[in-house]
Amino acid sequence: MVATVVRSHGIKGQLKVRVETDNPKRFLPGESLLLALEGRIQEVTVEGFVPQNRYGLIKLTEICSLEEADRWRGADLAIPASRLRQLEPGRYYTFQLLGLAVVSPQGQHLGNISQIEETPSGDIYLVKDESGGFYVPARGDIIQRIDLERGVMEIRDVEGLR
Repeated sequence: MVATVVRSHGIKGQLKVRVETDNPKRFLPGESLLLALEGRIQEVTVEGFVPQNRYGLIKLTEICSLEEADRWRGADLAIPASRLRQLEPGRYYTFQLLGLAVVSPQGQHLGNISQIEETPSGDIYLVKDESGGFYVPARGDIIQRIDLERGVMEIRDVEGLR
């Protein structure tokens, strides 16, 4: 995901978005993106973009009115997986980690990753289950392995972690 639509802006179909990517080239005129909301997916083309800190105003060629823009409130702007650059081993995109099952070395299900938070000392993963939640630091030796094909993150279940 590169951005989330916050609301419409103006009468010509601009969208105010919360920027989720660190790659500003995603918003260059002519770039192709996917606009997705509740099962609806539309390929769109960036016509223009004005950054505003962690937000921005984007104009998409296919959206020309306030009414059209209002229908996409809450939508995600993304790129197809085929256009993602390959990451070095041990690095993952956020969308790859969200929803992963978290298990102990013995295979006990501890919950699923529901949120990734950035902190000054590194990312932390919020793991939620039916009884609540706990955090797992991305740095350090708590995470033993990540298997994207199986959808599992194995962690050391150390005392005090949960």
